[in-house]
Amino acid sequence: MTRSIEQRLQALEDRLEIIDLEATYARTFDERDGDAWSSLFTEDGIYQSRPIGEAAPVTFVQGRPALRAFCSDAAFAGIHFLHLPQLVLDGDTATARIHLEFHGDYAEDAGAPRLAMRGFYDVSYRRVDGRWRIAHRVTSAFSREQSTVLGYPAASALPG
Repeated sequence: MTRSIEQRLQALEDRLEIIDLEATYARTFDERDGDAWSSLFTEDGIYQSRPIGEAAPVTFVQGRPALRAFCSDAAFAGIHFLHLPQLVLDGDTATARIHLEFHGDYAEDAGAPRLAMRGFYDVSYRRVDGRWRIAHRVTSAFSREQSTVLGYPAASALPG
């Protein structure tokens, strides 16, 4: 082994911190906690959807204030199911691919679509002031399904 115990321990601590960062990412977004969610990014952090061809990404959000609003003001509610990140560490930077499933809906709006998305995140991280932060996250959808739920009406449809 060419790496010291200290180097190996640091690599393990870095991996665990990033895994915890990702768990907090999912929970805080699902709770619409924009302050906590945006704090997981670098000051100039980016969240975006994957561009298709030459088109601009459908979603592109940069900087903590915009990230905070994106999360807090989301018109939908949902839950993330994340796989463990496949991490590559390189000093104070790292990258990951994280497979995911996201289920979301517009619970306040009967008849609005419900979404199930499967895909992955490509993420770059940067250590800032001793803490790992998300520098850039790109969402790539593998599949999306939508269904409409109308809700259960309480009253009879028959005239009265």
